[in-house]
Amino acid sequence: MSNRSVRLVEVARAADVSLATASQVMNGSGRVAEATRQRVLETARRLDYRPNALARSVASGRSSTVGILAENASGMFCMPVLVGANRSLSRVDLASTLYDAAHDVKLRREHVRRLQARHVDGVVVIGEGTDSRSASVSHEFSGPVVYALSRSDDPQDICVLPDDAHAGALAAQHFLEVGRSRIAHVTAESSLTSVRDRERGLTEELERAGQRLVDVSYGSFTRDWGFAAARRMVEDGSIRDIDAIFAGNDQIAIGLEAQLLASGIRIPEDVAIVGVDNAAGMIGNTDPFLTSIDLRFDVVGATAADLAVARLDPAADDDKPTIVTVPGMLVPGRSTVGGTTSPRSLVLESLIS
Repeated sequence: MSNRSVRLVEVARAADVSLATASQVMNGSGRVAEATRQRVLETARRLDYRPNALARSVASGRSSTVGILAENASGMFCMPVLVGANRSLSRVDLASTLYDAAHDVKLRREHVRRLQARHVDGVVVIGEGTDSRSASVSHEFSGPVVYALSRSDDPQDICVLPDDAHAGALAAQHFLEVGRSRIAHVTAESSLTSVRDRERGLTEELERAGQRLVDVSYGSFTRDWGFAAARRMVEDGSIRDIDAIFAGNDQIAIGLEAQLLASGIRIPEDVAIVGVDNAAGMIGNTDPFLTSIDLRFDVVGATAADLAVARLDPAADDDKPTIVTVPGMLVPGRSTVGGTTSPRSLVLESLIS
């Protein structure tokens, strides 16, 4: 079978139109009778005609490429954002080119120059979370620049972020649904935006239900901190006043679970636990042991790409909010709703028994 590409002149000949008419139809330009346009398009489909992307870019003055500048492509949250952005771009037949700054300011600047040299139509900058800041590069490009999973240091830039306050509200709603009312919060540094927003969402949702937060403990987004926080609760007896804990992330949740189970406290019979990130889900695994809030990083990436593409239209409405938030979703697991054990939970329990 021949792999030779079908040329536009062959489409024109088979459709019995001039080359100029076939070109107008494929480029969506000029005035062509509807019957003729449909005949050309049907002939192109039948012959499996594929327009030369490079030639079309030259003719249109566009590269048909969106640049992606990652602050740290190896970061845990970058990949799902990148996947979401690429899926969105693929749907509209746009290519992407990725550059990884790897936390290197000089390298980041060099990547900006390379993206300029490629004449990309737009840029999506991928950060590392709602607590991170990206130096604005919007003034470096004539096309749109959108920031995903990061706040730009220019308040005029469009930034797409997971909704941390909504994550806290989801945790509160779930605890109330499973009959918990004495809820504590173990999280990271109080100075972090994500920490403040998640706590605010949790507190406000509880207050709407006539409940209050029993206790808040600040530390770090680590398993060690979760372990230490649980040990403190056990040693000072405060765990007896708690029937649910909202952990700032899955790492804290795992540390909490390990120490509580080692202390003879049943999960979820005595204490239910909800984490944030759905880390197991991000790597394609299901983990029925831990209930977690999935921040939907892929949707964050897709939304950022969609906004960049929409702004490629000269007639696009520029009156858009500069901060766009994506609501997460709760992924229920054994740590709040019980159920049969999983291989992962059995391993965890055997290690700490």
